Amino acid sequence: FEGFHFHQLRHTYTSNLLANGAAPKDVQELLGHSDVSTTMNVYAHSTRDAKRKSVRLLDKVVGND
Repeated sequence: FEGFHFHQLRHTYTSNLLANGAAPKDVQELLGHSDVSTTMNVYAHSTRDAKRKSVRLLDKVVGND
């Protein structure tokens, strides 16, 4: 696959684990990072679904559900 790098799967793996409720510290350890900030600032990316879930949470807080 042109333009695809196997390393990109680490980003996808991280983002999906976090979006589905995995604890950041657990993901950090699974990836072998010495600092959780590497996991969160480099490998974690917000997904469209995660953003939607966050908006729905806010709607519940302000009573718009």
